[in-house]
Amino acid sequence: MDHLLKTEIKLWDLLGERLAFSLSTYVHVLRHDRTLLFLLLCMLAFVASDPSGARSYVPFWFSIGFWPISFAFYLIVKLLCLAVCASLTQSIPKLRFPMPVVGFLALIPTVKLCETSVGIMSNGTFPYDYAGQLFFYFVAVQGLETVFYRFIMPEVRKDIDAKATDRHLVVGGEKIDLTKLLHIEAREHHVQLTFEDAKSRARARLGDIVAQTQLEDGMQPHRSWWVAKDTAIRAERKDGRLILRLRDDTEVPVARTRVDDVLDWLQTHVHPAE
Repeated sequence: MDHLLKTEIKLWDLLGERLAFSLSTYVHVLRHDRTLLFLLLCMLAFVASDPSGARSYVPFWFSIGFWPISFAFYLIVKLLCLAVCASLTQSIPKLRFPMPVVGFLALIPTVKLCETSVGIMSNGTFPYDYAGQLFFYFVAVQGLETVFYRFIMPEVRKDIDAKATDRHLVVGGEKIDLTKLLHIEAREHHVQLTFEDAKSRARARLGDIVAQTQLEDGMQPHRSWWVAKDTAIRAERKDGRLILRLRDDTEVPVARTRVDDVLDWLQTHVHPAE
């Protein structure tokens, strides 16, 4: 499950822009104050405008209270859909998912929940148009999510990254500063850790160390290597094979099965503007 949370999901939004994040990152972004404020403003807009037109048919307290429940339900279903995307990505790394389709799938049960709830509270008197409501909310949600992914999420991720400067890893029972780590190489029953100004050796498994990291921290391009995110990293070809040249001029091999993942990671996390 932990590995699934850290799997990078590759998507594109309504305007065709490429998106990439893990479930863990998405959850952290949702919990951020700026995101919560954005969601609150969206919810207030729906409460004030009453786009369903149900306010005259249901008790006032219900017309106010069912919006937070609907929002929460939509986000839960959206997370489940993204979890399915993450699971499929593990099996087929090259998969890309259109975010509008993910959002539409999450809206289907959400709008159905609204229809059922309003029908019960209005004693069946409200003429609910399921298809029309589904189309309206799909357009409205896509517009709001486009604003979120374009303007809110990037800034929130920067803020989260800035607050993560004190992150550390536990290697061989000792804490090490993740921000100063350049790369790790597995050597039989030990690992060689290279920092900006030092090296150390510890008895540990590379897989246990990598499990403590996220794609925002670094990448495992080969079963024997892990490299930290660094703008100095360059992808090169040597003897027909892809390698990563690091800040200290170390050449890290890239496994043939991980070439696409490594290139995607470089484009998304290391050199996003290139």
